[in-house]
Amino acid sequence: MTVQAQSTVTGTVTDANNGDPIPGVNIMEKGTKKGVVSDFDGNYSINVSANATLQFSYIGFTTKEITVNGKQVVNASLTEDTSTLEEIVIVGYGTQKKGNLTGAVSTIDAEVLENRPVSNVMQAIQGSVPGLALTVGNAGGAPGSSMNISIRGVGNLQGTGSPLVIVDDIPLSDPSDLNNINPDDIESISVLKDASSSAIYGSRAAFGVILVKTKSGEGVSGHVITYSNNFIYSSPTKTPEMMNSLDFANYFNLSATNGGGAPIFSDDVLGRIKDYIADPINTPVTVPNANGTKWEQYTGSNANTDWFDVMYKDVVVRQQHNLSFSGNENKVNYNVSGSFFDAPGIMSFGDDTYQRYTLNSKVSSKMNDWFTFNANIRIAREDLDRPSYDPGLYLHNIARRWPVNGVVMPNGSYSDGSEIPFLLGGGRRVSKDLSTNAGLDLIFEPIENLKIKTSLYYQRGTSNITSHSAKVSVTEPDGQDRLIRQNNSFTRYASESNYVSPNLVISYEKSLNEIHNFSGLFGFQQENTDYSSLTSSKNDLITDNVPSISTAVGEDNVNDSAGAYATQGYFGRLNYNYKEKYLFEINGRYDASSRFAPDSRWNFFPSISVGYNVAKEDFWTIDRINMFKLRYSTGSIGNQNVSNYLYISRMPINTNLWWLGDSGRPNYTTTPGLISPDITWETVKTDNYGLDLAAYNNRLQMTFEYFIRSTDNMFGPAERLPALLGTSAPQANNASIETKGFDFSIQWKDNIGDVGYNVGVVLSDAVTKVTKYRNPNNLLNTFREGQTLGEIWGFETLGLYQNQDEIDNGFDQSTFWGGVWKPGDVKYNDINGDGHIDWGKSTSDDAGDQKVIGNSTPRYSYSITAGLDYKGFDFSMFWQGVGKRDVNTGKQDPYTFGAVGNQWQSAAFVEHADYWSEDNTDAYLPRPTFNSAWRNQEVQTRYLKNGAYVRLKNVSLGYTFSTDIMEKLNLKKLRLFVTGENLLTITDMPTMYDPEATGGYWGSGKIYPLQKSLSLGLNVQF
Repeated sequence: MTVQAQSTVTGTVTDANNGDPIPGVNIMEKGTKKGVVSDFDGNYSINVSANATLQFSYIGFTTKEITVNGKQVVNASLTEDTSTLEEIVIVGYGTQKKGNLTGAVSTIDAEVLENRPVSNVMQAIQGSVPGLALTVGNAGGAPGSSMNISIRGVGNLQGTGSPLVIVDDIPLSDPSDLNNINPDDIESISVLKDASSSAIYGSRAAFGVILVKTKSGEGVSGHVITYSNNFIYSSPTKTPEMMNSLDFANYFNLSATNGGGAPIFSDDVLGRIKDYIADPINTPVTVPNANGTKWEQYTGSNANTDWFDVMYKDVVVRQQHNLSFSGNENKVNYNVSGSFFDAPGIMSFGDDTYQRYTLNSKVSSKMNDWFTFNANIRIAREDLDRPSYDPGLYLHNIARRWPVNGVVMPNGSYSDGSEIPFLLGGGRRVSKDLSTNAGLDLIFEPIENLKIKTSLYYQRGTSNITSHSAKVSVTEPDGQDRLIRQNNSFTRYASESNYVSPNLVISYEKSLNEIHNFSGLFGFQQENTDYSSLTSSKNDLITDNVPSISTAVGEDNVNDSAGAYATQGYFGRLNYNYKEKYLFEINGRYDASSRFAPDSRWNFFPSISVGYNVAKEDFWTIDRINMFKLRYSTGSIGNQNVSNYLYISRMPINTNLWWLGDSGRPNYTTTPGLISPDITWETVKTDNYGLDLAAYNNRLQMTFEYFIRSTDNMFGPAERLPALLGTSAPQANNASIETKGFDFSIQWKDNIGDVGYNVGVVLSDAVTKVTKYRNPNNLLNTFREGQTLGEIWGFETLGLYQNQDEIDNGFDQSTFWGGVWKPGDVKYNDINGDGHIDWGKSTSDDAGDQKVIGNSTPRYSYSITAGLDYKGFDFSMFWQGVGKRDVNTGKQDPYTFGAVGNQWQSAAFVEHADYWSEDNTDAYLPRPTFNSAWRNQEVQTRYLKNGAYVRLKNVSLGYTFSTDIMEKLNLKKLRLFVTGENLLTITDMPTMYDPEATGGYWGSGKIYPLQKSLSLGLNVQF
């Protein structure tokens, strides 16, 4: 064995650009683990062998290697790493250098998705891009649910302002189809936010574009097999806590007597409630009724049940598995991947399950120097199986279930005072959705710099749903089964859609001595879509054991629909830059849509953008700033998101109207409604002002953008016609809105020795105002000119009346809701000074005592990211929040007020115990009452809620094994990780609400709970 002589080598590391010392540089002896870090003055000292090679590395600089060759002093000068600015970004029908972008484009790379190993693409990208909003819909956290997507606020008043999502050049039929994609398959995502960057995609891109590129075999060395999994343990983030049954009974009794009624619970039942709470083992949950034929429920029951605890599981286990094969050899690269995701829901009874299967295949072959062939196919299957019981009604009813009702009766039968019998035995709803996306590209490069790409894209989606509503029974005390649902039925729904799009893109680029740089493209796109659906239902099944249309004997009920539409467009783009200092881009698209009449079908939509990288000027002397780029863009895009063929008269057939006599009325049609022959494109115009900054060798990167987007010629109501005409006027292009806002992002990435770290902040805001709308009376219940979208009109609250003197000397509220006002009722402010509290004419000109008290639009959406890595260990966390938002839960909301119009619509949570009484005059809630409760429950400042929040969306810790261990295991990569989702929330919202999910099909808070989770997984490459 020969031991090489060791010697001490010293030196200084400096910036080659300005000679400044660089602290914190890693100096490693190549091929060993021996290393040091330069000090504050850039100096270092290391013991190495005489012929060692030193590696100098630091974020923002190019790694440099120097051989010692027996020297005792080795100085190193590092050059700036411009790879960040040279990064290639996917844009419309092509790519551009990140440093040369002039439009509003943000990117998400695979590293972001890998650091947040989640099963849903929407979860993975939430908060990653300024201006890209993903919000929880009315389905909440139900299995298979998707989020609402928007870019830079509200697009239009019809709610059709979602962005276009394109995956591997194939548009998705709906943004929610992002859920069909396996996050593990994604290589990069670009978000196009202004007209100049998205206009080239035409009418479907009016409100932005999300470009998704999936992984290919390009860049892979040899052949690689990758397997990853993720086991997820999920539980509800939060659910309301019900009062115990005794507090509930007393609360309902008080609410009844405060309204002038009799107590709901007798002393006998109150006694049984106390007995059950004291000894639930030996006390039955209820008793038979007087004649022994039914179990007592509601007013006669005495259990102690928190229905939220009963109806939701504490934890469920979900799992995801991904397997991919990729390679690159002999001018052919490929990537074939498959995944399986199993996501059971958290319902305790009548399990709800969601499963997703995906298959993705991409092959590219460079046949020769001038011809390349690309083919890809993506298949996704989604299966959702849940009880057929209406999910909205289910969520609505949980809060209204009385704690005194038991889960299981003394004879073992489930209580009919709950949804449990319906969930377990009321039938199932099963949906199976299949989507297929395929693309074929033929790329010709006949001469240098010229590329001709012909493509054909195809998409097919099918959906098959069966829904069985079965008879439901419970067993009563006398042993008899009693039907609580008398009827049964079966429904089958089937739909399909087909999308075909041929494309031709011709592009050319040329650089003259790297001074004058040109590129341009011209293209053609045709889109054809057809769809159809068929629904068949039938009542009176002969047996619930074999549910089908053929086993039902009731009347047939069959409906179908079908349609088709097409678009066609010619588009072009020209780019020029001078030394990558002065940047210019112009786009144009000439579009047509079959949804408009022939004379209104075609329109031209141009855009232009410019950029100026001041840091490339000779006079720029601030060495630490690597890029200081100013950008401006302006342009317009057409929007055709309206119903098909509004310009064609249609005569509906009627078959179901009653007619005198026994013969029935023959089928007939009615006079068609008025048509809109002149209806045409909405026009979306955007002005975008941007600043991009990179400093400290690109370790610091910042972008700020201010935008103004106007949607003109929107579809709105036409002038009212005389009622004698018998029909209403069709919509017209007569409305406009304007959105103003900003996007901001900043990131710092650096290392201290062996510790790498990064931190980033994303912030955005958007406010939309109505600039034109036909509302001559300025009614508050519809849009009106000058309105800020999201406005909440309501009353100003002065507090709660404390005594009769305050009522007698206060404002006259009798015209408001009449009746007798009492201490504990709400005291409203007389804003218009007429001495009476009322709504006026409910117009903006005469709103009575109403005023704008808040706004429901989320403002100042932000996220904070931070990460560390050290010798194979990696840690990251991601916070997401909303800085300002007012939540109006509506009038007579049982989640807010508890006692509302009557006992059947009311709720009783622990928070509802803070009501006014003579012993609790500082209470939050008014006195509870079932009679005239609405007088205290108008939309008002007192019960407007602060919906701002910040949530720890993701925290992840992982370890990637070192190369020497991988070699021993004959692996290319092995990483283990643990991840948490939604683990912590900071908010002022009442505890019964999730601040991220305040909606619901049946009212605020009545939503499938979001879930927090802890997951374990691995990623291994062979």
